Amino acid sequence: MLAPVLINCASAQAWGIPVWSDEFNARVAGTPPDSSKWSFDAGGDGWGNRELEVYCVTGSATPAPCEASHPNAFQDGHGHLIIQALRTSADPAPVGTWTSARLKTRGLKDFKYGRLESCMKLPVGAGLWPAFWMLGRSGEWPTGGEIDIMENVPTTGGAGGGLGPNVIESTIHGPSTAQQGIYSLAADFTFPNGKRIDDADPSCHVYGTVWSPYMIQIYVDDWRKPFFIRTANDVPPGGRWMFNAPFYFIMNLAVGGEWPGPPNDTTPSPSRMVVDYVRVYKPSDENGPTMSASPIRVKGGSTGSTPLRLTSRLGSGYVFLTCSAASSNAACSIDTSNSLNGAVVDFSNVATQIAKVTLTVPANSSAASGIGPITVSAYTVSGDKSTLSIPVERN
Repeated sequence: MLAPVLINCASAQAWGIPVWSDEFNARVAGTPPDSSKWSFDAGGDGWGNRELEVYCVTGSATPAPCEASHPNAFQDGHGHLIIQALRTSADPAPVGTWTSARLKTRGLKDFKYGRLESCMKLPVGAGLWPAFWMLGRSGEWPTGGEIDIMENVPTTGGAGGGLGPNVIESTIHGPSTAQQGIYSLAADFTFPNGKRIDDADPSCHVYGTVWSPYMIQIYVDDWRKPFFIRTANDVPPGGRWMFNAPFYFIMNLAVGGEWPGPPNDTTPSPSRMVVDYVRVYKPSDENGPTMSASPIRVKGGSTGSTPLRLTSRLGSGYVFLTCSAASSNAACSIDTSNSLNGAVVDFSNVATQIAKVTLTVPANSSAASGIGPITVSAYTVSGDKSTLSIPVERN
């Protein structure tokens, strides 16, 4: 009797119906994407990655070689959006000339937090680069940040190595005063049991993120099982966490460029990215966990720690933890021993978690009393917050 109870509780986080979605349910094949939800990028300047494709606006023949009679984005009349790359010329061989489409919600709808996902069937072929991602509205790239929910390139990719049909990659990018002005935090997901991005069964795979203050989770097919969790604690020195601001969606199918490498005469034309839906959900309110801890005993030039006990509703999901010391002369840290991220605890299957809070005091601090208390903050997927003040005592 125990297992069914755990399964039901693990699903306790309620998302309800989407607060925004596009189901692509036009009944007439060839219907353009809904212009109240999607706009287009257009042109072929390489897009910063030396890509080959020219992005076209459905219904327009500008710029060349776009053709209104051969749209690169349209609804198929069966509940799907088709984004297709077309080879318009075999020259210059062997890469050829290509058109494609890049859709975005910029200027129409921005998003901030929630569960955001799309179910897609992706094409496979040399030089193909399908992506489902988001850009921030708080400044030009990389100042505003970037959330790459899903990208795929061939096995024999260009710079950075390839992925192949069994693997997708997810990344967050943000501004930095180091590393050439940008930092990148990434992880790959390998489909189990030989599944692929172009599977016929299931007819599409779900790529999504559970995005909350100071925490981004990314998953494939099941939001309860993220493979990628990054938090504000993961930002490298010189970087800034830019993911507490509005972002907008982008879906595109690039051809060629620095990462996927070039297409060749085996690359299918048309190459089709089939989108079943795009949906955005908001979580139910989830109170921050209750927390308790004994005082930290420490002296100057030493390190002290204390166990932090957290209790929350079973099935409430991941919670991000951070801490701060009252004095700038001390540093605190939290270790949850979570295999995905040491700054999070997971209440999906248990109601109580233990983390370790550590305080380091420099040698020139003669008394712990001058350090003051440690403040621990816990943020849930709904953005609700709880705090705990941990006293610091002289050892």
